[in-house]
Amino acid sequence: MKSSFWKKAMPHIIAIGIFLVVAAVYCQPALQGKVLENVDNQGWRGMAQQSFEFKEKYGHFPYWTNSMFSGMPGYQIAFETPNKISIGILHNYIFTLGLPKPVNFFFLACIMAYFLFMVLRVNPWLGIMGAIAYAYSTYDPIIIAVGHDTKMICIGYAPGVIASLMLIFQKRYIIGTVLTSLFAAMILWQNHIQITYYTLIIAVAIGIAYSVHSVRNGAIKDVVIAASLAALSGLVALGVNIINLWPMNEYVKETMRGGRSELTDPANPKNKTKGGFDKDYAFTWSYGIAESLTVMVPGLYGGGSSGNQLSSGNSSFADKLTEVGQPEENGLRMANSLAYWGPQQQGTSGPVYLGAVICFLTILSLVFINHWAKWGLAGACIFGFILAWGRHFETVNYFLFDYLPLYNKFRAPTMALVIPQLCFPILACLGANELLFGGLKKEEAWKKFKLASTFTLGIFALLFIMYVSFDYTGPNDGRVKQNFVSGMIQQASQSQQTNPQLQQQAEQQASPQVRQQAEDFARGLMNGIKEDRKSLFGKDLLRSLLLVILAAGSIALYLKNKLSSILALTALVLLSSFDLLAVGKRYLNNDNFVDPTDFESVFTPTSADLKIKADTGYYRVFDQTANSPFEDARASYHHNSIGGYSPVKLALYQDIIQRQLSAGNMQVFNMLNAKYIITPNQGNGQPEEHINPSALGNAWFVKDIMIAKNADDEMNILSTLNTKDSAVIDARYQDMIKNKPVYDSTASITFVENLNDKITYLTKANSNQFAVFSEVYYPYGWDAYIDGKKTEYTRVNYVLRGMPVPAGSHKIEFRFEPRSVILSDKITMWLSILLYIMLITGIVVEYRRNKLGKPLA
Repeated sequence: MKSSFWKKAMPHIIAIGIFLVVAAVYCQPALQGKVLENVDNQGWRGMAQQSFEFKEKYGHFPYWTNSMFSGMPGYQIAFETPNKISIGILHNYIFTLGLPKPVNFFFLACIMAYFLFMVLRVNPWLGIMGAIAYAYSTYDPIIIAVGHDTKMICIGYAPGVIASLMLIFQKRYIIGTVLTSLFAAMILWQNHIQITYYTLIIAVAIGIAYSVHSVRNGAIKDVVIAASLAALSGLVALGVNIINLWPMNEYVKETMRGGRSELTDPANPKNKTKGGFDKDYAFTWSYGIAESLTVMVPGLYGGGSSGNQLSSGNSSFADKLTEVGQPEENGLRMANSLAYWGPQQQGTSGPVYLGAVICFLTILSLVFINHWAKWGLAGACIFGFILAWGRHFETVNYFLFDYLPLYNKFRAPTMALVIPQLCFPILACLGANELLFGGLKKEEAWKKFKLASTFTLGIFALLFIMYVSFDYTGPNDGRVKQNFVSGMIQQASQSQQTNPQLQQQAEQQASPQVRQQAEDFARGLMNGIKEDRKSLFGKDLLRSLLLVILAAGSIALYLKNKLSSILALTALVLLSSFDLLAVGKRYLNNDNFVDPTDFESVFTPTSADLKIKADTGYYRVFDQTANSPFEDARASYHHNSIGGYSPVKLALYQDIIQRQLSAGNMQVFNMLNAKYIITPNQGNGQPEEHINPSALGNAWFVKDIMIAKNADDEMNILSTLNTKDSAVIDARYQDMIKNKPVYDSTASITFVENLNDKITYLTKANSNQFAVFSEVYYPYGWDAYIDGKKTEYTRVNYVLRGMPVPAGSHKIEFRFEPRSVILSDKITMWLSILLYIMLITGIVVEYRRNKLGKPLA
């Protein structure tokens, strides 16, 4: 019995060992205590710092944070459920073994994908090949390098969801339902709904294929049972994640993703989408239709702006810069940043490459396998590509954006390529398994193999035509060239003048000869980068062709009885794994890791920070030393910031940024209590602090209230409003003003304390007043109290809170008591207990099943 168990378990133990070794070697610096250096993780660290400091002091995370955008829900940034039995425990200590980041990411994706291949009854070695292909497809190293952690974890769990669903389709109803509930809950727990959405698309496509297959075979009952259990699993997963989903749903309604802005934009009416992003914004990162072939040749459009695809001695651009005295390192860095020349508006960190060998095996699979899931997987792939094309296929995608449920909440259509990222390895492994171990007649298989090979050669012929016909000119090359010209003229001017004003004058009056030399040099540089782009395409085209020839040759030798199935299998596993691991290293390598102290060094306080922090009052800071104050969280690490970093800002605040703060309206800065403004010193560029004496403090009484007809009118009035003396309110809320405020020169409102979730003020007045509070208006969770009695408040000045205050002495409190968080935490706790009970039950049932001799897969 024990011998039989170990015999069955040994291939899986070996697989786990391989996944551990590959991930550890791939991310070796992480095992030495180093961490990934990336902007997104640093941004999150800046956002979350105040919440961590609060927890250290009070023992729990606050629901609200004051550290950015003048205040926003903190549970969207750093939060942990008060109950101690959340499924996060399973992720941290079971599925990722407590491994350091990013070793844990790759290991998780490999384990989940391998589980899927075992459920599909694929040979374990092919399962290892497919798992590595899925986990190390270039999109994964790229997003890990830039810090998209929750996205990567969701990608890791996606195969587990599909595998568990397949168990239900295999009539393994108990364990299938339990695991579908578990892995659906795990993927939802990460709160990255877009990847969850794409996983659901794969599940639906496979479900449709299963339904068609079952109906054709007269098994309608099986479809009903499977659909019911899948729905039940989904409900359990949603219930376990109500702590994330309910508050997030509230928050999204008030953000750009929810299309919350109340301002009209007559210039772009067609781009407005009810309840979602504007189309121009949502479709910024759209994959080109021809660009889709990067799944087979990564360098088709030059790779990406953050890779190291160009190295020493292999860049014409870098060589040209070296000739004029620039260090080669600088030239290579610039060459790699300019290598991408594809149609994505904002560029890309790197291509989506699924592996030449995997692509060939996928084509082979479509030619001859008869698995019922084949066309469901193929359909999902096609749909994924269509979604990824975004604005390049707007006829379909604009329609889907308007009518596909929830789809208008997402941006970056390129992310949809995670669908073929999973489906290609599934098809490839099913096909290879059928070919090598399915008992096919080799004569018949040979005919289908020739058909698949011919089709693959046709793709390479198309790629070769593209290689010789491309001009390798990117959409931004004109601007880049002009920057080089300006830089050369400026350099020539600086060599002649030391006075800045004279330098500028010299640039404007540069001689035709100087300008011509600059034009010639810039033209040479651009020709150099075009040569580099063509070289990258050509080298990767040849590389992919050779890998496919080797893979096809191994299969051909097997079909002609010149090679055993084991040797052919070994060749495919090694070729595919080498292929993807090597390309992935272009975008995630040892250079991406730094010592933790270096990672934290970006937050080292400046002298300006230290001087401001000496002020123990409650105020806000506007840091103008950042490249973009509203896309940088460094100031949030140290201060309550006017700016900050968040991909999902409150829409009201985004409107204020675009219409008022970016325009420099100091009256709005004053009402946001921007007491300190940090600017670069004109002499040495170092940050220096400036006190804004006009900042209005935490709260104040106004003398007059203006009524706006609508949100547009309110914003227009705010543009010229004296925020110290007057407030503006949308006509929808004017019923809140029972009586006009009566001026009282002795009236006062005093700020007492701000504990994130509780803010206290004391007031004293001889007549009725109206108070404006320098706190962001958010309709969910904030309750106001006067002397302990709940009272109403309203939105004023488009983005702040306002409240009528009766005459006399009073204590005013704002308490953030989000019912969605407090209640959903209890629901999550009980449903987590239910899920654990289901899991234990499923394990017991499966153990008894195995004891009776019925294998897992």
